[in-house]
Amino acid sequence: MIDRPTESWRRLGTRPETFLARVDRALHAFEAELTAADITSDEAVMAAVEHVVVALNDVDGTDGADFDTIDREELCEYIDRALRGAGVDVEALARRQGLDPAALTDRWRDW
Repeated sequence: MIDRPTESWRRLGTRPETFLARVDRALHAFEAELTAADITSDEAVMAAVEHVVVALNDVDGTDGADFDTIDREELCEYIDRALRGAGVDVEALARRQGLDPAALTDRWRDW
């Protein structure tokens, strides 16, 4: 699909591989869910966003690592790019949800 933030994090070598593998599993599941989803359904798209955000909440703070501010920005950008790559009009989706496009993950995000 698109480059995951974990690719650059691996190059930096600042996170345990177990942590990166957990993040990759969450992102892979999100990509698979988007591929299978009816992207014309706001409910299906928002469910995919919720699932990846909750999965990342579960990863944050494991294996002695957590998401810092830059990581959070990169993860949100990744989610946005993945949605766009799947054909979702992110601005229109956010508008229908009564949200700013940058706030699409805020309802569930703890990181």
